Amino acid sequence: MGSTGRTIGAGTAGMLLAALALVSPAHADPGATADAAPDGAAACRPALRVLDSLPGEGEGNPWLHTDQVNGIGPAGLSVGVSRGKPAYWLGTAVRAVPLPAGATGGSVEAVNRLGLMVGTFSTPTGPKAFAHRPGARAVTVLPGGQYATAVNDRGHVVGHRRDPSTGTSTGLEWSDGALRRELPVPPGFRLDEVTGINNAGRITGHGSGPTGNDEDPYDMNPGLLWSADIAAAPTLLRPVGGNYEYYRPQAIDESGRIVGHRWYTRAMEDDPLVWSAPYTEPTYAPRLAGSTSGTFEDISPRTGVAVGLATTYNPPEDTVVRAQYRSGNGPMRALRGLTATGYAAAHAVGDDDRVGGVALDTGNVARPVVWTCAGRQAYEPAATARTRNRG
Repeated sequence: MGSTGRTIGAGTAGMLLAALALVSPAHADPGATADAAPDGAAACRPALRVLDSLPGEGEGNPWLHTDQVNGIGPAGLSVGVSRGKPAYWLGTAVRAVPLPAGATGGSVEAVNRLGLMVGTFSTPTGPKAFAHRPGARAVTVLPGGQYATAVNDRGHVVGHRRDPSTGTSTGLEWSDGALRRELPVPPGFRLDEVTGINNAGRITGHGSGPTGNDEDPYDMNPGLLWSADIAAAPTLLRPVGGNYEYYRPQAIDESGRIVGHRWYTRAMEDDPLVWSAPYTEPTYAPRLAGSTSGTFEDISPRTGVAVGLATTYNPPEDTVVRAQYRSGNGPMRALRGLTATGYAAAHAVGDDDRVGGVALDTGNVARPVVWTCAGRQAYEPAATARTRNRG
């Protein structure tokens, strides 16, 4: 397939899905906890799939985000980063995104249900935003952008570019490979990131802005929500934050529900949050039992499942990070990693109940992983540490 940057039509999408199904490997998954049926099938079994990696040395620090799944696509497709390079997987088999000459690394950040993936690659002159389809010979560079962070099923891509001299970002939306708009922000506002888009064209992000306090020109730190109206100003999600308190939406589903977290810097803690229309106040999700901090990183498009990571500082040198999973308004549950106490984090979830992320293996190397039928293997842990009060 070519890489023209245009949205995938119905016929092309059907051929793509058929091709993905045909090339998905049928061999057993190394590290799986149980045999897995095809993703989305009624007979699928809970499993933890360890995905293959591109050539290169593995990294022992998962916080560097060099090896992880960032998005869940159709027919066994998942996307992310392997050995610091943009990659995607068909089942467990890894494929490198074909980068232009001179590119030094990057990451695929998201994929839509038709297989269109978006992300960023790095060059000696700075990062560049791109779009790509499985099997295409080259990526499509998105004009004027540095970071592409999300894509909807209509092929609309969102992201931003950053001015290093000021530390501010400009939010961007592309359609058919062309820049559709720069996202407006309130006067005096500083945008940090653009994080999500749904099929209705609603876009999420976050930043900082003034509330009239002359002592601190950036004394509110809210989440932002743009409509599909190209000229409309964003809605500031409540509460707007303040000193030590930052609100960070990460993803939005097809119903308009937004997930993210509140970062309280004074205690160095996060709380997982859900915003629902009319977006007057968020709902605090329960922390995972025993944890002292937690985030939501993604929400499934239509099934209401939110995933992220839970952290336990008890004490800080014994930090434990676990992948967490919540279905609708249910309890917060954990997903087991590759070792009893090793780092595991969930960064993506699909409607077929596949969850993607990263886990440290027994050799202390970060491995991209996918949990299949995740809800059937999620569990409620016993509290093992005192949960700190919210500030």
